[in-house]
Amino acid sequence: MGLFDKKEKRERKESKISNYLDGYNKTNKSLASKITELFGGATAIDDDLLEQLLVVLIQADVGVVTSEKIIEMLKTRIAENFLTKKKQCLKALMDVMTEVYNPDSVKELSFEKGKTKVIMMVGVNGSGKTTSISKIANYYMQQGFTVGLIAADTFRAGAVDQLVRWAERLNIKCVSGKENADPASVMVDGCRYFKENPVDIIIADTAGRLQNKKNLMNELSKMKRVTAREIEGAPHEIWLTIDATTGQNGLSQAAQFIEATDITGVILTKMDGTSKGGIVLAIKDQFNLPVRFITYGEDIESITEFWLEGYLQTVIEEAED
Repeated sequence: MGLFDKKEKRERKESKISNYLDGYNKTNKSLASKITELFGGATAIDDDLLEQLLVVLIQADVGVVTSEKIIEMLKTRIAENFLTKKKQCLKALMDVMTEVYNPDSVKELSFEKGKTKVIMMVGVNGSGKTTSISKIANYYMQQGFTVGLIAADTFRAGAVDQLVRWAERLNIKCVSGKENADPASVMVDGCRYFKENPVDIIIADTAGRLQNKKNLMNELSKMKRVTAREIEGAPHEIWLTIDATTGQNGLSQAAQFIEATDITGVILTKMDGTSKGGIVLAIKDQFNLPVRFITYGEDIESITEFWLEGYLQTVIEEAED
């Protein structure tokens, strides 16, 4: 690799980190600043420090189970490697968090031009599902993919119109049904339209609210079945939107949707609205669901693919030894 190649690679990495710094609200005692403050004021790497770190992780929505796992793993590394310096301990913490997330277990996203793939978006109303669809559509269009939308969240007032308006702004096709129409029938119509008018990526908005939770989950399962009948291998991805500001309630939502359909990834929304962000680790550890994208603003380009190294560099800052 030449000098200019190395420089370009470094600049791309710095740009990614900058995006993450923009995407996470690190003010008001965020996870990053709390860890920095904790280690900056510590006089020794001892059980008291690790107990305080456990509290910090739990408060940052890492969750009790995952937080305890991280602390136990960190204790082992400190003991086995005789770590006494703060920077060593922070490096070990980053290594442990990486191991907990286990990036090697995450299947790389694969979209090919000329081969239609279907993404089903699921999530409760208010989680940012419909807005995320427009951001994801724009994201892939910027990479040269053709995209089509299906507005099948017919039971939420205004959801269909909202997605149709986004499609108009992006100058792409959105297949929609009337308000209160059967969501599965809209999925069928959409799949058939895009079989006749192919695009690289179809993104479908799905029902976010029905009469009760059981009906919602049954409807989502039905939508998945009819999509599979219309397009071979579909849906190829099923992404769950979780509002980062809801904290541990997001884990409860994940559990409910996993029961209904095969979630393949998470879109973590509204990251700019929370000083936390540890839910990333909790979701992956407890449900083995990778975070695919984070969103952090109203602008259509306020979205980035999740990048573990960048994420960890925003939550673990260097402390002076």
